[in-house]
Amino acid sequence: MKTSPTTTRSTSSLVRISVDPVSPVGPLDPFWAGQIIHPTERLLTEEGQSFLRLLAEKGACRAGVRIYNQPEEAIRPGADGQFSYDWSRFDGMADQIAALGCPLKVVFFAMPYELALDPTSEKTRPNGAKVCISPPKDYELWRAMCADFMRHIMERFGEEAIRRWSFRCWNEPDLTHFWHEGNVTEYLKLYDYFADGVKSVCPEARIGGPALSANKIYLDPAPFIQFLDHITSGTNHATGTPGSPIDYLGIHTYGGKSGGPGHGRDYPDSDYMLEKQFRLRDIRNRYPTLRSVPIHVEEWGESSEGTTGIDRQPMSDIRNSEHGAAFLVNWVGRHLRLRQEGVADFTSFTFCASGYEIDRTRDFHGYRTLHTLNGFHKPALNGYALLAKCADTQVRCQADPDTLQYQVVAAADMNRITVVVGDYQPSRIQNDGPASSVTIVVNNPWSEVVNLTLRHWRIDANHSNAYSVFKTLGSPETPSPEHVHAITDRMSLELLEPERRLPEAAEWTLDFDLPCNGVSLIEIDRTSKESP
Repeated sequence: MKTSPTTTRSTSSLVRISVDPVSPVGPLDPFWAGQIIHPTERLLTEEGQSFLRLLAEKGACRAGVRIYNQPEEAIRPGADGQFSYDWSRFDGMADQIAALGCPLKVVFFAMPYELALDPTSEKTRPNGAKVCISPPKDYELWRAMCADFMRHIMERFGEEAIRRWSFRCWNEPDLTHFWHEGNVTEYLKLYDYFADGVKSVCPEARIGGPALSANKIYLDPAPFIQFLDHITSGTNHATGTPGSPIDYLGIHTYGGKSGGPGHGRDYPDSDYMLEKQFRLRDIRNRYPTLRSVPIHVEEWGESSEGTTGIDRQPMSDIRNSEHGAAFLVNWVGRHLRLRQEGVADFTSFTFCASGYEIDRTRDFHGYRTLHTLNGFHKPALNGYALLAKCADTQVRCQADPDTLQYQVVAAADMNRITVVVGDYQPSRIQNDGPASSVTIVVNNPWSEVVNLTLRHWRIDANHSNAYSVFKTLGSPETPSPEHVHAITDRMSLELLEPERRLPEAAEWTLDFDLPCNGVSLIEIDRTSKESP
């Protein structure tokens, strides 16, 4: 039975997708739905708490939320020269995340001034606040602090919850603005004492590192190799024994750099990001004892440097448009395909929404954010919402032609079939490439007589796209109440056409056009005809 949404068929590219809902591939684990709250202390504000609730509502943080544990705020020097810690500030932030059912990804950062070897070694945040990035003056004090934190959260949140969390030592220690002189050799010592402190309290705690900078390590992976050499065969600074414990390798990879394209590229794209991931994976595989250690991509995005906007890099405009949603769906589809092929190296991904830590003077500045100054949702956020609608079990599908341009996520459960398809054209940064003619053929898995409802969700220039409306209104620097109403009215996930009934048939053939960097979700629901 052929049924076509009311769209005009194009003659540009043709793709035919076959879906077999009764051929399961495995559970559809939402590995893509991890987020970073940046800066961490945003969770102490109503604006930050509202953002966390928005992420949960859109299904963007089901796999976890990353924050810093901020020991510099917890330390309490005593009159006797000893140190104690009050972790209640961390508790207040962690409680909000745990209440959503999300595991935490905790990064131990930064150094309390009272413990610092060089208190003048500082990072100045965009808001003017400073944090110390010095090594400790006594590594036993650092180990004791790490252990104190673990004892506290074990008592506060329980061992069962802590086993779902992950813990990492520091952030991008190869960069001078995150770690003293970018000295990775000194970082190895920091890691050893961190690992010993954490594991002394909870041996089952999942710990990782080194989370080096994405583009610097792409050009020169020597610091990454130095870390792997140390944890496999180096002398542990804390214990004196060979090697160091590690449960996952944390890496950062982006589709570009500084808001624009990557090294040797003309535009940001998912292929560049995956190339970096596999380059680091291949280095890991040189070490037989590490081949089973999973890789967590603990920062990703279309391009690095989240506070570079369109004023400095016009290409960062892709972070405003439907390009962001197409990027998300493309790499999700590619990693799902890799998993089907038995490639299970990458088990966790965390999006770095950065740009909230500086004053935003207008909407759609091109920062790596998911919503704007006035709360307008970006299409990338709708990409998460669309993926969150997928059924629970991935099922077999086939695209013809089978190219990287088209990624398909097909899933099913007892009463639903969902098919996500994206037409990703990364070189078309203005989203002005040709549309594609899509045909989806879905086998009917239900033998009994049922009511069938079809919904077609869409993200493109004309659907689920606050940015398009914003531009149509002249990109107002100060949106009027009328502007705000018009933009917010179109910023959430939208249907391409009104939902409608499907006829009973052995299979359904659905034809529609998919614009450049557009994403569609076909959702078929069934209910018994005896149901009210």
